[in-house]
Amino acid sequence: MHQRAKRTRRRILKASLELFNERGFINVRLQHIADACGISVGNLAYHYPHKEAIVFALVDELFGELALVMANYNAVPLFEHIDNVLRQLYALEQRYAFYFLDTLEIYRHYPKLARYAEEKNRLQITQLKGMFLFNAARGAFIKDVDYGGVAENFWMASHLWMYAQKLLGAEVLTLEAFMRRMWSLLIPYFTPMGRWEYEQLVQRADREVDVQSAE
Repeated sequence: MHQRAKRTRRRILKASLELFNERGFINVRLQHIADACGISVGNLAYHYPHKEAIVFALVDELFGELALVMANYNAVPLFEHIDNVLRQLYALEQRYAFYFLDTLEIYRHYPKLARYAEEKNRLQITQLKGMFLFNAARGAFIKDVDYGGVAENFWMASHLWMYAQKLLGAEVLTLEAFMRRMWSLLIPYFTPMGRWEYEQLVQRADREVDVQSAE
């Protein structure tokens, strides 16, 4: 693919993501995207023949970034690594907000994309389960727990957090609120060792906030 075509495709995806996030996936037409890019609908269709192709490309980007995040920390997922995963997940949810807010509508419109996403989501749940089992094995989480179920609940809470906050009327979403909610789901499974590690993690985060505030 020529560099010019690559730049055009990148511009189309960037404009689409901004419009989807701002207006909602269902309210954006190809004409809106073309206008935002300063090109004709025909030119846009040359690169992406329909809206589904654009959505699929964006969701594929999202899952690619999610896979990279999980791969970076899945080998030795200590508490600080889980914390980093959550921070990066929050950033991705902000960047690809339309997907997390309009998931069901997207899946209803594009069953092929729904099947693709289901496979990726199940992989994420399996990776989360591995994280939790690792921490149970090293003594930070209690043993003899269905961590498959915990992983599924944790995945649901993280992926639906933004949607739930919008339903509750939240006007401002913060990383701190997201982190508190997600860690609160794991606290019941901490051993004394796990509680101590978590307290150290929180204290370190508080010190970093104090330093940033002082600057």
